[in-house]
Amino acid sequence: MIFAVGDAAPLSEHEVLVFLIQLALLIGVARLLGGLMKRVGQPSVVGELLAGVMLGPSLFGRVAPEAFDWVFGEETVTSVIFGLSWLGVIMLLVVIGFETDLGIIARFRNAALSVSAGALLVPLAVVSALAFVVPESFIGEGISTGVFAGFLALALSVSALPVVAKILQELGYLRRNFGQITLAAGMTMDAVGWLLLAALSGIAQDGFDLVLLAQSFGGLIVFLAVVLTVGRWALDTLMRRVMAQGSSITAALTISLVAALTGALITQFLRLEAILGAFIVGILLATLRHQLPQVEQVLEITTAAIFAPIFFAFSGLRVDIGLLGSWSAIGWTVGLTMVAVVAKVIGTMIGGRVAGVRGREALALGSGLSALGAMGIVVAIVGLNLGVLSETGYTVIVLVAIVTSIIAPQLLKMVVSGWEVPEDEKRRLDREELLAASEILGSKRVLIPTRGGDSSRYAARLMAAVLDDPEVTVLAVDVRSGRFGRRARGGSSNPDDVLGALAGVRHRLIQKVAADPADAIARESRLGYDLIVIGASESETDSGVFSNVVDRVLASVDLPTVVVRFPEAAGEVPDALPEHVLVPVVATRASRAAEELAYSIARISSGRASAIHVVNRPEGQGMMLETNPAVENAVRTGLEMVGAAAAFGERLGVVVETDVRVAPNAEGEIVDFTNTRGVDLAVFGTASRSLSNRPFFGHRVSYMIENSQVPVMIIALASRSA
Repeated sequence: MIFAVGDAAPLSEHEVLVFLIQLALLIGVARLLGGLMKRVGQPSVVGELLAGVMLGPSLFGRVAPEAFDWVFGEETVTSVIFGLSWLGVIMLLVVIGFETDLGIIARFRNAALSVSAGALLVPLAVVSALAFVVPESFIGEGISTGVFAGFLALALSVSALPVVAKILQELGYLRRNFGQITLAAGMTMDAVGWLLLAALSGIAQDGFDLVLLAQSFGGLIVFLAVVLTVGRWALDTLMRRVMAQGSSITAALTISLVAALTGALITQFLRLEAILGAFIVGILLATLRHQLPQVEQVLEITTAAIFAPIFFAFSGLRVDIGLLGSWSAIGWTVGLTMVAVVAKVIGTMIGGRVAGVRGREALALGSGLSALGAMGIVVAIVGLNLGVLSETGYTVIVLVAIVTSIIAPQLLKMVVSGWEVPEDEKRRLDREELLAASEILGSKRVLIPTRGGDSSRYAARLMAAVLDDPEVTVLAVDVRSGRFGRRARGGSSNPDDVLGALAGVRHRLIQKVAADPADAIARESRLGYDLIVIGASESETDSGVFSNVVDRVLASVDLPTVVVRFPEAAGEVPDALPEHVLVPVVATRASRAAEELAYSIARISSGRASAIHVVNRPEGQGMMLETNPAVENAVRTGLEMVGAAAAFGERLGVVVETDVRVAPNAEGEIVDFTNTRGVDLAVFGTASRSLSNRPFFGHRVSYMIENSQVPVMIIALASRSA
């Protein structure tokens, strides 16, 4: 049974069947051709765009006209698919917004503005002039050449942000400097393009209306102001409540999608098209303080697998190459394609020269921005619906948009091929790659629960030095005394020394009073943090590794946790970072996380790092390896591990001294090395397992923690991720 809403006619059983067939064909063929394109080294978007042309009247409609009419002849069903295709481009822009780095865009803002001006104005001028000499068959009946010229110039001048972004993403250039400038320029051109489209649509219908254009532009300014203030606060508050209640990814994903759709409908209402609002909200979602990383992953997978292929494939369905029935029409299609690409590249180079972007980088920008794709198609659809374009004119513009989207990645690959990445950019890209794969170093939101003290201050100083622009929350929890009291047992917390150690790092202080500090810390940790850093005081009892509160926190949280213990025997907390850092090396993820931190600290302090691996030698077997082949094999494995550690340290910018030892007691050998070889900090990686409401690191790690006379840093990963 198919139900209708109000007086609207329901989809019949036949129409539902046709809808499902269309959906299966669009997704299946688009994904198939997209996969084939990737196999030959091209972006999948090329195959997805071609899928629509193949399924449309150009191929399917000619090979099997009756089957084509049966599948794609239902106007009601086509309208539903059209709505899904717009949802697809909205989802795509949200994902691209997540991946847009505002920091890099801000860094290159002058270049982005200059490039976008040149890349837009030069093609507008050139194509506008050509529009007055194109065949009349391209122009809708009763339409003035001036109005047609405006639509043609806009369609062949404004780069398609979704296509450009997807090309950059799939070719691996999105994080490059020129990739971010290209994205920023595309965003700027899109905003201007939607304003121009709104103005042109108004002129085509009612003549030029300056008031409507001013309303659209003013509305966009108000929308941006609200999004960056009230919108950010509202979304952050919602996400915090979701996380505090322990809700799943489903709730966070729902909030994100509703926010994106709200942004899309607002810009659509402003006559600026929905995708601009979706893109802005996507950027906002990526910058929220409380955000689950799984949201971006789910959106990206869903969009790539379903929604984006629908949009790109549907864009080609109305293209009928058969309408280019004369050599003149074919020649104009080829000529307009060449003009669009050449004018874009020249305009980009002119704009880039003004901003100091020249040579190969300017060519790369022009190549990337030459893809017209979705924007050209949208302008063509609007022009066709308003009667500005004929069916032939629509086909020409859409073909130019598709062909330029195919040419753009090829040009970009040719320009970038053999281009040696500048050293400063290479260092940034290498570091970003390391941070993306790191358990610890890539952390952006860091929680430091503390009541003050040497260990907390030292921990804060170390993490402030090694983390890349983190946002640190210092949580000071006092213990409630009595039912209504607010006085803390043992004195109030004093986080001032910790806050002082975070000078130069974004941080904030949260102060709470709770009956159970460990529970308060665990609750706060569930609010979207990436990392917990704890300064551990001496153990209050013999039952725990650290203090009772720290032990309970470690046993109850699933986040990566760094615990720093600064022993009283080490004296005053030094102002300088440790110059000699030791890390035991074993083949675990936790050990690799410990190496990352150890080598990063040594690099920043211009010190040295030591990587040690100890092979257990059974008691009474002497030092001759040939008496025990198992030990000999273990030594060879140990040499491979410390060799890999040295290579990893070199990648992080520090020379690592390596040592492989054979001893009957590995933990005792490591402690002896730590206490006698001038080590300033020992870093241990371990998987924390809960044991009777306290953490258990294993007897060896616990022994090294308790017997080291120097500061110790423990990287504890939950057992499920270790």
